[in-house]
Amino acid sequence: MNTLRMIHQVVAHPYEFYHDIQGRQRIAWFQGILIILLTFAAKMISILITGYAFQTREPHEISMFHEFIWLIVPWLTWCVSNWGVSTILDGEGKFKEIFVGSAFALAPYMLLIIPVTLLTLVLSLDEASTFNLLQKFVLVWVAWLFLLKVKILHDFEVRKVIFITLISMIGIGIIWFVGILLFGISNQFVSFIVDLLKEMRLRA
Repeated sequence: MNTLRMIHQVVAHPYEFYHDIQGRQRIAWFQGILIILLTFAAKMISILITGYAFQTREPHEISMFHEFIWLIVPWLTWCVSNWGVSTILDGEGKFKEIFVGSAFALAPYMLLIIPVTLLTLVLSLDEASTFNLLQKFVLVWVAWLFLLKVKILHDFEVRKVIFITLISMIGIGIIWFVGILLFGISNQFVSFIVDLLKEMRLRA
């Protein structure tokens, strides 16, 4: 499937989109990666063009690396957690479909966040509620696409979609906890090896 056509379809006809991406040879890994990179680019541009009155951070406080991590880690851990939970609970979605489908759920954000942010150049702080409302609208749209993806790819009923989503979010917390724990242990192990080598060098 053509990536541009898929973007149009997930925005205009999301039900058909999530039905269409099921099955072999219909989607490719790179399409999901491309959407994530475009979403990151849109996020960075929106941060840079935000009107002065609406800026909440100083320029030196903005880090491309941190912004990328805050996008990629929640999204990727969602894919892993949702695939793991749904596989245990008889979901029909494949990891590739979840990976690409979750990336395309970000399409409304990718398309709209820059036009919405441009409003900060013409709005005053008294009119900030308009900007905030539009931002929330985009985020709710994205959240709805995530739920729709779970429903259609795994062929779940609404009640089970909510249950699977909650369990998947708990799974994200567990993955983050284990990741932080492993990072801490590996850090201590590396420090131990470095100290050991220093000690051996001093005694040699």
